[in-house]
Amino acid sequence: MDLTVAWVLLLAAATPGWVGAQQDRRANGIITGHVIDRADGRSMAGVELGLSGTSLRSITDERGTFRFSGVPEGSHLLWARRIGYQERSDSLRVPPGALVEVTMALSTEPIEFEELVVVVRSSLLARQGFYARQRQGYRGSFLDREEIERQNPHSVTELFRNLPGLRVVWGGISGSRVFVNQRVTFGDEGLPGCEPELWLDGIRSSMRNYDLMRAGEIEGIEVYAGGSAPGKFVNICGTVLIWTRVPIR
Repeated sequence: MDLTVAWVLLLAAATPGWVGAQQDRRANGIITGHVIDRADGRSMAGVELGLSGTSLRSITDERGTFRFSGVPEGSHLLWARRIGYQERSDSLRVPPGALVEVTMALSTEPIEFEELVVVVRSSLLARQGFYARQRQGYRGSFLDREEIERQNPHSVTELFRNLPGLRVVWGGISGSRVFVNQRVTFGDEGLPGCEPELWLDGIRSSMRNYDLMRAGEIEGIEVYAGGSAPGKFVNICGTVLIWTRVPIR
């Protein structure tokens, strides 16, 4: 079965109970972080941390990192303590299904602590390697949920119109289509470029009209022109990776 058809049927077949279960799982967030010594900035191992009002506890490893999974949505008090250091507690908010990254500094002397450094990201995109590829400097364009909401597009195709190396052809019998500004085969003759390969939630797709989706269903987009994509996603023409908010598989 064509993946586009399967994707549409899958969404149509989802029962309210199934969707509710998916939403409940996504409502739990993740907190990851790094604890450092305020005096010299070194990582601190053996720091005990917890979220007040929950049973969640963690201890930093030799790199000073910690992790809480299954964190309920809402405001929490994060505390940290280690013998020889002043105990610290800070309030933070965990949005539904978010990955919250925290940097916390401890001091041996009573001081007025600096503001806690908190970065909120998508836990779904983190699992799919979106942020890792972004940090590693791959020559691509990255749109996360925050950027998609900021643009507030009327259609998914609109998200591609200002990305470097791409051209959008509007309308037509098959709907609007996205092309890379280059031709790499004789089959591209007569077209305004070649069509990048599409991967939908990590599965290669034959879908060409991205507007079969709604922007509100997308958690993130990666676009690589001219074979610059990493690993299995490499294509001589280019590659588009779309990660949906409720993955297909």
